[in-house]
Amino acid sequence: MNQIEVHPTFCMAETANIVDSISIKLKTQQANEKVKLMVQTMDEDNRMFRSEATFKTNSNGMLDVATQAPLSGDYQTVDASGLFWSMKAKDQKEHLFKKHSASPISFYIKASDERGKVIAEQTFTRTFKEEQVVEECLEGKLVGSLYYPKEKKNLPGIVILGGSDGSVHEGAAALLAAQGYGVIALAYFGQGNLPKGIEEIPLEYVNRAYRFLENKPFIDASTFGLIGHSRGSELALLYASKYPKLKAVIASAPSSILFSGMVNFQLTSKSAWTHNNVPLGFLKTERSLKDTVSFFRHWITKKPYSMLSTMEKNLKDEEKMKAHSIPVTEIKAPIMVFAGTDDHVQPAVFFMERIQKALQGHEYADNHIYIKHSGAGHFSAFPSGLPHLPQTIASTNYNMTIMFGGTKKQNAKIAEQSWEETLQFLKEQLKGDR
Repeated sequence: MNQIEVHPTFCMAETANIVDSISIKLKTQQANEKVKLMVQTMDEDNRMFRSEATFKTNSNGMLDVATQAPLSGDYQTVDASGLFWSMKAKDQKEHLFKKHSASPISFYIKASDERGKVIAEQTFTRTFKEEQVVEECLEGKLVGSLYYPKEKKNLPGIVILGGSDGSVHEGAAALLAAQGYGVIALAYFGQGNLPKGIEEIPLEYVNRAYRFLENKPFIDASTFGLIGHSRGSELALLYASKYPKLKAVIASAPSSILFSGMVNFQLTSKSAWTHNNVPLGFLKTERSLKDTVSFFRHWITKKPYSMLSTMEKNLKDEEKMKAHSIPVTEIKAPIMVFAGTDDHVQPAVFFMERIQKALQGHEYADNHIYIKHSGAGHFSAFPSGLPHLPQTIASTNYNMTIMFGGTKKQNAKIAEQSWEETLQFLKEQLKGDR
């Protein structure tokens, strides 16, 4: 009897957490036969993603994806997770893979012979929230969710901030909670009674999340951390510079400069952030006629478009950059920065190097960590990049493809690597010798 077995590599359980490696094995009655494996899933926009690869069974009619390279397909190397990271949308165009909630994700896998006949199939589930983790929806003046392991005490508290895509990283928060943290995935625009876009967001709103954590009896208010991605990293670094309560800060795909507000992915003339009811100054970015012509040329010719060129033109004036730099020297905590060298949304490495230069001689200089992820794009690192999921390198809408950078394979590698780097940094800074 033909059979597909999908299990965590360390046991025979039917489900696996998304960070766990899994094995995919096929048992057939046919030796040395070509078999096509197809895996598909749905994201939170109900968009179908799938991948295919053709293998050859061994002399015993067996196939182990972890030890055999495909003969052809969406990836070409021995890689147990290749069937996941290589997934594309059903229309074969590049799209954002949206999965931010902590709900489980289901995958369907089938095996077909050379005639296209289905010889085996199975549905399996991958989880983000462990059974011992409690989920608590925030109400009132805060929007988001809190995750924490039940029956635990003295937990470090962490807040996670997403970027301009409006993501609320509940899945990432649930994963961290299972490691012994109380974690808020915080929305700061686009939901409930929050502003529609990133315009005049009060730093006090983030502080309200920490006051919420302080009132939880299982939280140790002396060990707070903050994680931000993209515009969320801008907010994280800025908040940390004004509020000294933090013990660890992580900036992923960072900015070192304050930029203007943004609504529907369009920059506005308003400030993105306020403090004590005062809008904060920002570096004004301008789009030239040449930039506009280039954008429409890419649209007409259907060539992928990078946002870097326009961004970089606005970063030529050193005095303006200095005037609107985030005052990272005021941060009273160790900082870890992730930057992908192929980020096409903003020059993350450039910003990371400015942060590093500013922090030379800083009181926490020996504890700061700067990680340059070679060949990685904007959505590669934690919390936006999670292990063993379809990887995002671009997004196509109305025949216009916007590049985010990296390759699916490299972004997948960095998703796993940055998860481990995050755990190590938080353990050292928030748990110490616990």
